[in-house]
Amino acid sequence: MPEGHVSHRNAGLWQERLTGHVVREARSRDPRALALGIPGRLEGDAVTGAEARGKHHLMRFASGRVLHTHLRMTGVWRLVPAGRPVRSTGLTLMLRFDHATAVLYSCQGIRLLEPGEPLPPGIRALGPDLLHQATDPAGDTVAALRAIDPGREVGEAVMDQRVVAGIGNVYKSETLFLAGVDPWRPVGSLTDAEAAAIGTIACDLLHRGVAEPGSITTYDPPGRVWGRPRGEKWVYRRAREQCRRCGTPVRSRGQGDDNRTTYWCPTCQT
Repeated sequence: MPEGHVSHRNAGLWQERLTGHVVREARSRDPRALALGIPGRLEGDAVTGAEARGKHHLMRFASGRVLHTHLRMTGVWRLVPAGRPVRSTGLTLMLRFDHATAVLYSCQGIRLLEPGEPLPPGIRALGPDLLHQATDPAGDTVAALRAIDPGREVGEAVMDQRVVAGIGNVYKSETLFLAGVDPWRPVGSLTDAEAAAIGTIACDLLHRGVAEPGSITTYDPPGRVWGRPRGEKWVYRRAREQCRRCGTPVRSRGQGDDNRTTYWCPTCQT
């Protein structure tokens, strides 16, 4: 599942490259998008800005309409040069501009809000976005974790976008490893320093994800050679492999109502 860094990276690209440009053609092969008339409602409209709220994408138009997308498990946005062929398989929405084409694939979460229509409840209920400029990653995370049921497991709580927004399954495991926090501990057992570290580390990792396209990378081997394949991590998807710090086998187990797999080192995380 795309995490918060993806929505912020895409919003930054749209803000830089699409603001002020007119949608010359809009097309879709998605039954929901077609039933809602989204392509026809966007043709001829101009982009006025873009932003991310947690994992949500918002593209704003001169008409006052707002295109809201959430990539969920499978969706992906691409921004390609004008004239490049666009594959039709899995096409949710294509927006062609004079200089570029924005293409959305395999996205189940799409809607077009009319002028003045409020943002969906899922956005309004978000916790502090760790990538938002106004967020204090340490202080806001401490406050958010203190405000919820102290019996909730830390690994489940930080994935709840109503608590803090932006952390997905990869960043959950990597953040808690780097913070030295056992994901199975109750939230109420965290010290303020531990809760602050979770927010600060997650924010740093998410910012790195925004700056580095491609697979999420959180671990840099000593002596990394430029051009070496990236995407290496401390514990995520390394079950039964040796911890990169202490050598203890990494463990994994499903967690939370959605049974998302959590990875952790039982020695380094207490």
